[in-house]
Amino acid sequence: MKTFYIAALLFFTPVLFAEESVSKYTLDIALTDSEANLVSDAVFIFEPLFEVEDSMAPSQPPAEMNQIDKQFEPHVLVVNTGTDITFPNADNLFHHVYSFSPTKQFELKLYKEFTAEPLTFDRPGVVDIGCNIHDWMLGYIIVSDSPFFTKTQDTGTASISLPLGDYKVRFWHPEANGEDVFAVRTITVNKNTGVSWQINAVITNDDGFDSGFGDY
Repeated sequence: MKTFYIAALLFFTPVLFAEESVSKYTLDIALTDSEANLVSDAVFIFEPLFEVEDSMAPSQPPAEMNQIDKQFEPHVLVVNTGTDITFPNADNLFHHVYSFSPTKQFELKLYKEFTAEPLTFDRPGVVDIGCNIHDWMLGYIIVSDSPFFTKTQDTGTASISLPLGDYKVRFWHPEANGEDVFAVRTITVNKNTGVSWQINAVITNDDGFDSGFGDY
């Protein structure tokens, strides 16, 4: 059964780093819908409108899009442009992973308990991925030119450490469409930063999916 809701609200709560009292803030994010339900897998990209020293930018951890129990894990993966992503197959069956997205097109035949060579994602944008064998499998890779990004977890929360300054903020969610896809807002991050966000979109929340096709 699917639950439909409109208008998600985002609250930024700035928290000052004690050891970096001049240069950085941590923004804690809680994303909820109009019925106060927490929303996961929402992506926020912060594009600085000023020069950022290399030492201030976060490093990109190793990136992986796994297949577990005939689902992509994670459902949404966010990486910096130029990142290599590995596609292990933790299932004891065959997957044929593909994408026809303009950002990155590829096909990987992943045998059981097999990891293919990493793929480099060198263009920003959204990459929809699926499986030719298990057509209910759907995942997303968001490739960002900016190294400052975060994603809400199952708790509907996330946090990000940002240098002080002006930013463009872009929002994305798998169920958002139209003007809400990468909607842009400009904010100034300082000791008084506090931002509320509302998306004007209908989002579906699937409370469980049974493929009904068995192990193949």
